[in-house]
Amino acid sequence: MRLTFLNTLYPPYGAAGAETTLRLLAAQMMGRGHDCNVVTLTPGWRAETREIDGIPVHYVPLANVFWPHGASKTLPWRVVFQTMEAYNPVMKRRLTRLLRRLSPDVVNFHNLQGFSASAWAAAQELGIPIVQTLHDYYTACPRSAMWRPGRGNCASLCAECRVFSRPRRAMSGIPDMVTCVSNRVFDRLTAAGAFPRAAAGQQPIRIIRGNNAADALPDAVPPVPRTPLRLGFMGRLDPSKGLENLIDAARRLPEGAAFLSIAGTGKPEYTAALHGRAAGAAGISFVGHAAPSAFFPSIDLLVIPSIWEDPFPRVFHEALAYGVPSLASPLGGLSEVVEHGRNGFLIAGTDAEALFTSLSALISASWDRTGVFAKCRKAAANFMPSRITAEYEAVLEAAAARRPVPEKAGAPWHGATVQPHHP
Repeated sequence: MRLTFLNTLYPPYGAAGAETTLRLLAAQMMGRGHDCNVVTLTPGWRAETREIDGIPVHYVPLANVFWPHGASKTLPWRVVFQTMEAYNPVMKRRLTRLLRRLSPDVVNFHNLQGFSASAWAAAQELGIPIVQTLHDYYTACPRSAMWRPGRGNCASLCAECRVFSRPRRAMSGIPDMVTCVSNRVFDRLTAAGAFPRAAAGQQPIRIIRGNNAADALPDAVPPVPRTPLRLGFMGRLDPSKGLENLIDAARRLPEGAAFLSIAGTGKPEYTAALHGRAAGAAGISFVGHAAPSAFFPSIDLLVIPSIWEDPFPRVFHEALAYGVPSLASPLGGLSEVVEHGRNGFLIAGTDAEALFTSLSALISASWDRTGVFAKCRKAAANFMPSRITAEYEAVLEAAAARRPVPEKAGAPWHGATVQPHHP
């Protein structure tokens, strides 16, 4: 197939979870013999084409008032940006010209910010089959999170979301097929009024998780039971990640019972506040950016204490490959794959008290670390790139041929309740 992948960011301008997933996917698809191109944005004023991993990457200048991935802007500028972002006809024209030249058999859209929902219209008018892959809540929320500091997870759309996301919610029936990283993300989007055709059973939806970097598991040895327990957090340092709860819970643990290493970076003022919160706690350290190959072998348990409905953080399945289980928040997509006591553990709530209770139980209990290590390594097979790529390939082939999605193309969306799961 001639495949075109589109995402808001791509190296060198972005390398977060969605970008990492897409880069691995594109490389795997090319390795399977497909002709691949990637379309993304550039903060510059001129279009250009580079080659990354042997794949042409086409950088399209953003037609808006500012580049949204830099410093925060004042409210008037944000309003102008979101007004243009609701449906951007200039970006539609630019993308139409590029897609006409690339002439793909199918286009796989990922994050659309900057291109806007007009990207769907561009492909539709050219008669190109569309597969939309969802990594976040952009279809219903201008911030892509459905979460706000001080307010928490959004139970319904605020006035800002209702106004600015109206075009993409109205146009969300355009994609021929949709893939999503978790049922929970799609539950919340349909509850917000997006993808009504899917909710009516008229738009195929498949749940396809993230991909690890390689099919071969990294070298790792079964853990030796030891005290103190070595806890770790890895990710973006952000209020949505529940780090205040983690630090508060860790401070309450008996002295010498556990060490906590926090890996990642964030905004300087927030990072400084976390350092202040942990001040005086000998067992808590901040290690900054850390390579997974160095970090995961150094810990016994990864803690993912998000107070946000995190769609499906890559760090969970990256840790599985090293045999490291996760203690995860019951919110978001992880509760769909964490098997409590086998490949990880679920916190029985989202506050510091629930996290402290869960950590205390794991520290005092003689859980079978060797057995859990083996189960984690086995579970990592579910996220091998060859398996995930095969699922995407089946969806893309079905869309290109305009035929029904086969059974092997991921798991059907369950269409269940939007209430979060608690263990």
